[in-house]
Amino acid sequence: MLAQGLANESSPALIPWWVWAVLVVAGLVASVTDLRRMVIPNWLTFPLILGGLAYGAVSGGWSGLGAAAIGVAVGGAVFLFNYVTSGGGAGDAKLMMGMGAWLGWEAALTLILCVTVVGLFAAIFATARRGGLKDVPYVLFIGGFTAMRGYRKVLTGRLLSDLPEGAKTVPEQQGGERPVHWYPYAPSIFVGTLLAWWICAARGGLLRW
Repeated sequence: MLAQGLANESSPALIPWWVWAVLVVAGLVASVTDLRRMVIPNWLTFPLILGGLAYGAVSGGWSGLGAAAIGVAVGGAVFLFNYVTSGGGAGDAKLMMGMGAWLGWEAALTLILCVTVVGLFAAIFATARRGGLKDVPYVLFIGGFTAMRGYRKVLTGRLLSDLPEGAKTVPEQQGGERPVHWYPYAPSIFVGTLLAWWICAARGGLLRW
């Protein structure tokens, strides 16, 4: 039954427009709270996850629920990895998990790729704005090094050891002074969601090009 459910929801082009609209609104709300208070609240992310699971169950029964659960895992995998290994935002991970619950695994992959590309350009822009273009190669190198370090910790089973000190101590802030190198990622998720919507509706997702 799970395989049947995956097959039924496997075409991102068939995702109803109102599902994308829900996710766009969630991304917009998350962007506002992230920009204002540096936090993506649980009152937004948890209902989004539970709502996506409920939608999968109502629309596809047990197989639909299983497909939604796989979407949660796929949608949040990269961001959970960043959170565990390098101090990325937990709110970003939960927001992406919620979106994956509504979209299913294939559309979630398209969303991840779109958000990653948008986030990369946003990071380059933010870095250039703060320190000039000369800092961009350095930031990209540090980002790649951090990712490779995370992979090494996964392979050696030391996910929670040797975390950067800032990643251990920085909480979800409710205002106050922003960290020097901080920039909000929720706007990238918002723009990436719009881009993924267009790609899925027009082309059936990146995996079907």
